[in-house]
Amino acid sequence: MTDRPGTVPVPRALVRRLWVGLGGAAVFTGIATLQGAVRPDYDPWHQSVSALSLGPGGWVQQVNFVFFGVLLLVTVPTLRRMLAGGIGARSYPICIAISGTALVVLGFVPQDPAPGYDPQHLALAAPTALGLLHIALAGVTVGASVTGLFIMAKRFAHDPCWHRWATYTRIVALLTIACVGVYAVWSTHATGLAGTFERLAILATPAWGVAFAHRLGRGVPFMNAAGPPR
Repeated sequence: MTDRPGTVPVPRALVRRLWVGLGGAAVFTGIATLQGAVRPDYDPWHQSVSALSLGPGGWVQQVNFVFFGVLLLVTVPTLRRMLAGGIGARSYPICIAISGTALVVLGFVPQDPAPGYDPQHLALAAPTALGLLHIALAGVTVGASVTGLFIMAKRFAHDPCWHRWATYTRIVALLTIACVGVYAVWSTHATGLAGTFERLAILATPAWGVAFAHRLGRGVPFMNAAGPPR
């Protein structure tokens, strides 16, 4: 494929740095999956990933949140350089920075016991302030991620080399919203598949990111040559 005037392939060094955040998503998912498989009375099909921060061993998931958030923040300067001079040059890295920061804070704000999983036997009659803050932070994380996808879709729509990716990216964003909606409703029950839909929402954007980074690694023009990164 020949380069479109004004765009150049992303340097391999930047693509490698982009994989750092994607690797963080893989490690985060792996640790959460392993914990869910061995945690007594925890049903990974229904319970959220955040519920792993409750009870004995909950610190592992708390560190997991912080670890993932920090790696996302590390990719922000790389994204700014890659997107310089085009749509989303500032807004997309800001979305990733917001998502990463919220994940770090989530590591210090555990959720309230969930229906069907109360390892500390707190039997709360009403949500706590920290529990509500946790929900808000999770919403910020998802909202920033989905907003970022729509921003990238707009950029793709104006680039002939990536035009088809605009539709693909919007679909990923809408599927994420749908999965979060199903999780939010189902999580109010003691059993079900709420956790499954939450995990689908968590994996949707990293899966998109893997495909994006892979295509960049193949040398498909993307970076704006007229606006050299600083």
